[in-house]
Amino acid sequence: MLWMNRLLKTIGFAAVLLIACLSLITGCQDQKRETTPQTAGIAPGSTGLETGNPGGEPDMLTITGNGVERETKFTPDELKSMEDALAGACYSAVNNWPAKKFIVGKGVKLTHLLQKAGIKEDAQTIIFKAADGYNASFTREQLEEKRFCYPDLLKGSAEGAVEVPMILAWGYQEDTSNLSEAASGKLRLLFGQTGLNDAATAAFVKGVTTIEVLTTPPGQWGAVRAEPAPGKVKPGTGVVLSHPEQDLVKIYYTLDGSEPDAKSLLYNPSTSYFRPELNKPIQVNQTVTIKAIAIGFGKHNSQVAIFNYDVE
Repeated sequence: MLWMNRLLKTIGFAAVLLIACLSLITGCQDQKRETTPQTAGIAPGSTGLETGNPGGEPDMLTITGNGVERETKFTPDELKSMEDALAGACYSAVNNWPAKKFIVGKGVKLTHLLQKAGIKEDAQTIIFKAADGYNASFTREQLEEKRFCYPDLLKGSAEGAVEVPMILAWGYQEDTSNLSEAASGKLRLLFGQTGLNDAATAAFVKGVTTIEVLTTPPGQWGAVRAEPAPGKVKPGTGVVLSHPEQDLVKIYYTLDGSEPDAKSLLYNPSTSYFRPELNKPIQVNQTVTIKAIAIGFGKHNSQVAIFNYDVE
């Protein structure tokens, strides 16, 4: 009986260890869904995975870089006292699974903070850095363009779109459209969508401590590629669109000859490591011209690529 008791104890210990490992793996996967750097505009020269505080004191926001007149620091109380710049809104959002949801937030408008620091006319790149080293980079145009909340996002409709500001929120809550449910937390970047398919969740940086404003040109995304090459193809041929940095951009395309933008058809709703089966080839059954563009945070949009196909 002694050997039986020892066996049961060994099995019990192994079971506990297995459960603990599974819990750890699940937790890591849940964190990656929201914060994986491959879907944010990673700062030039950064992997987005650095550790340590990249700048800024605890509970202090620092705006720095050669794109502002002066380095400026704000305490939480100072941010909350900016009555002429406070805002609260509901934000529609899509992540890279792709799952659709709403997030409410209340905080201070980003444009106001940059003006306080004296943003220069030639500032071009803005990087948001979190205490854990996670970075997201934007072009100046991406910060200043109009962005919206789509109340009918879950229905796939842009009806009733409301323009919303980009804010640093100290109160927020996910999976709700009720602003009164916002709960206090570390500063988080929140902003609207440019179109129904705009996947922005990964750039909602949590725990922002530093905003670095640079005059460095952000660069431009490379052009979209197509396989097979343009030309004569058999009916039913599937055209695969791709990009050298496909997990950092979204590929939008048109089939009617119009110029593609963020409101056009989306080719890659998911990244390659989440649900790649959703990224389906374009079926060619008649003569068609495919126009495609790559759009992503941190760089200017790619040039429009044009692919002409004739059915044999």
